[in-house]
Amino acid sequence: MSQSVPSERVAGVAPTASSRLAAGDDTPGFDPFFQPTRAAFWLMLVLLLNGLYAVGQLLGVGFRVMPVAALLGLAAWALYTLAFVAVFRAMDLLDQHPPAGYVLAFAWGGLAAPHLAMPANHAIQSLAAKFVSPEFAAVWGPALAGPITEEFVKLAGVMLLILTARNQFRTELSVLIVGAMTGLGFQVVENLNYTLRSAMNFPSESQVLPVLGDLLTRGLLSGLWTHAAFTAVASYGLALFLFRRDRTRAQRVGMAVLCFALAWAMHFVWNSPWMEDWFSDDLAGLALLLLAKGLPVLLAVALIWRAATLETGAYLHATAASLVPERDLLRDDEWLRLGSPLARWRVRRDVGRAYGRRARRLKARLQRHQLRLVLKAGMFGRGPRTARHERAIRRLRARLDAIFPDVDCLCR
Repeated sequence: MSQSVPSERVAGVAPTASSRLAAGDDTPGFDPFFQPTRAAFWLMLVLLLNGLYAVGQLLGVGFRVMPVAALLGLAAWALYTLAFVAVFRAMDLLDQHPPAGYVLAFAWGGLAAPHLAMPANHAIQSLAAKFVSPEFAAVWGPALAGPITEEFVKLAGVMLLILTARNQFRTELSVLIVGAMTGLGFQVVENLNYTLRSAMNFPSESQVLPVLGDLLTRGLLSGLWTHAAFTAVASYGLALFLFRRDRTRAQRVGMAVLCFALAWAMHFVWNSPWMEDWFSDDLAGLALLLLAKGLPVLLAVALIWRAATLETGAYLHATAASLVPERDLLRDDEWLRLGSPLARWRVRRDVGRAYGRRARRLKARLQRHQLRLVLKAGMFGRGPRTARHERAIRRLRARLDAIFPDVDCLCR
């Protein structure tokens, strides 16, 4: 393996990423999420089991009282989850961690976090009713209680995952995607809970219409800018605290607090009755209200996601320039797109349009192996754990060149 690092590649690496590598912040190593010697692991496990019991009781009641609605709701929200996961996978976002990390993040958001937040929510709303009025608590209670308790317990799960397997988290994006999965878990279980309640209180005997109604309003109209977005924003502050070592500790703490405050504010506005008088009470008015509240959240998440993607790209560029200099494994145009999920997706789209689905699948597999090669090289160094990805890249490139000889020209 050549040890020389291409100068044009090094020139494009951000100083913060290079300094992190030089300072030894990314020394090879890998902690699995199964850590029986760490207190964070056992705390997470106990709280997950408690949450599983509570959610299991909820589903048990739903299946006894409204079996069709419970079954349809469970299937609908499971498919909803799979759609999100498919988008994350298409953007190569799930390669930051092994599947266990995302399963634990989703489970924390869907099991432990609701179980911890529910009694605190009730307590805050009871205090609001006692010290202000029951009417005030009914209108403003969700806006007061939800952001305080739910954002904290969701972020606590992300912290526990980081404490359990610290050196798996090497980029801002690795923290952000775990936060998004945690929020998605909370969002899905909360939606399932509302679906069961809607079915029980529905004016007719239909057990299908309340499921479809909640899937439309809480899934399609609200899904892009609720809990997954809120937790991603709060998790970004945690990522800034972990990785912006060029800032003072006070500055890093301030950035983390600011991101949490932003997530809290977005959640508060979402739960509040603000702007409800601006729109009609029909479905069109509800859709416009949700868009008015949700689009600013989506914009904030897009900006944060772009910043995290740029930082992750700088880290991947620095790692690849240092540890994967071979041009047959990672050509210069592929190196440039390494940290840009959208650019990589556009290349796959263009290849598919020009050469068909088979070429697109081969290109997608090639890109995925390249990303995993760089990530694993950063964790373990070059060796047995990266060798299979090296072999796969060379094999896939040979297949692409043999079947579609001009495909790499199109990608440049």
